[in-house]
Amino acid sequence: MTNPFSKIQWLAWFYCANFLFIVALSHWPGLTDAQGRLLGLFAIDPIDDIFHLLSGLLAGVVAWKSHAWSVNYFKYAGIPYGIDALTGIFLGVEFLNGDLCTVGPRGPDLSVRAALTNTPHILIPATMMLIGFWLAAREKPATP
Repeated sequence: MTNPFSKIQWLAWFYCANFLFIVALSHWPGLTDAQGRLLGLFAIDPIDDIFHLLSGLLAGVVAWKSHAWSVNYFKYAGIPYGIDALTGIFLGVEFLNGDLCTVGPRGPDLSVRAALTNTPHILIPATMMLIGFWLAAREKPATP
């Protein structure tokens, strides 16, 4: 029996599970501090939850749909997270939750805390583009 999913599709399922896990984890009792930061680092607000939830659901849909859809997901869905990391580091505000427009730039934040806080949004687009552009060029779609 052949595998109906390509490696890229399996990776999309992995991203689906991870994004949905982040949504669940951010509401897990005892993992937030007095300021509501997950693990004392990540201020996850409802808009962040919506982006993580939509990213996870979209990853699941594309993984189920096709190899080509999964490749496009990895090529383009990480862009907003990359912008969020760049604005977080160099402008001191988040892009995805709208702080860039509502609060405005605060200036660069090159602290260790900012680096740790922005690390996921650096790794997400970096690995997504690696999968979407490099790995996808080397892998053939699964044949049912």
